[in-house]
Amino acid sequence: MSYIKVKVKYLAPYIKNLIGIDEEFIEIEKGSTIKDVILKLVEVHGKHVLTLLLKEGEKDLREGILIALNDIVVQSINHRVSDGDIISILITVNGG
Repeated sequence: MSYIKVKVKYLAPYIKNLIGIDEEFIEIEKGSTIKDVILKLVEVHGKHVLTLLLKEGEKDLREGILIALNDIVVQSINHRVSDGDIISILITVNGG
């Protein structure tokens, strides 16, 4: 089995405080998706990460959560990741 390493950056203060770090490297199987990265984060940091990021049923991101892959916002958690990719987790800002 072949593995790749991706960098996960927590850009929202709320998520940084919950996770306890600004960024980390995650090792996952080659051919993995953003959803697989999120599920790996759940293994590392606990189930609260799952409820923070994904809707019930784990098919979509929760409202207000954005994922950027190499600085480009992606719409699908089924997007494949590659070795060396940077995944940024953000929260949308609302208000006036």
